[in-house]
Order: sequence, then structure tokens, then C-alpha cells
Amino acid sequence: MKDNTVYWKMRNGKLISVDDMDINHLRNVLKMIIRNHEKAIQAKPKVEFKFNGDMAQEFNDSHYSDMDDIQWSDGEFYKE
Repeated sequence: MKDNTVYWKMRNGKLISVDDMDINHLRNVLKMIIRNHEKAIQAKPKVEFKFNGDMAQEFNDSHYSDMDDIQWSDGEFYKE
């Protein structure tokens, strides 16, 4: 049988199995993950592009977006 043990590294450096954590420890870990995620989102700089010239802007306007890639590959339009 495959070992699916997942470990959490505590502040003191000790590894503990997630399966062995009590409910309060699990709750605190989840809160920490959520706080760190929110901090990362706030710290992430917004990327803005400035196009120089009509050709660059036209290319960007006509280029497929990521949503187009998903739409074309979800099976509705995508045929192999």
C-alpha cells in the first residue's frame, strides 16, 4: 500500500504528520495559510503593459487570451 503521509514543518523545525495533528493545530495552520496567501496577493505587483505603436496594440487586441485557449480546448470546439 502506498504511503500517503504528509508532514508539516513546525516553527521549531520538527516535522509532524498532518494525520497526528489535533484539531486546534490544524485550525491554526489553516489560518496561517490564509493570512500568508492574503499577504502574498497584496504584495504582488500589478503588471501593466504599455504598447508602443499601432502594430503592437493591434497584435495585442487580436491575440487570443487564456480564456480563448480554455474555450477552444474544453471539447466544445476542440476536436482531435
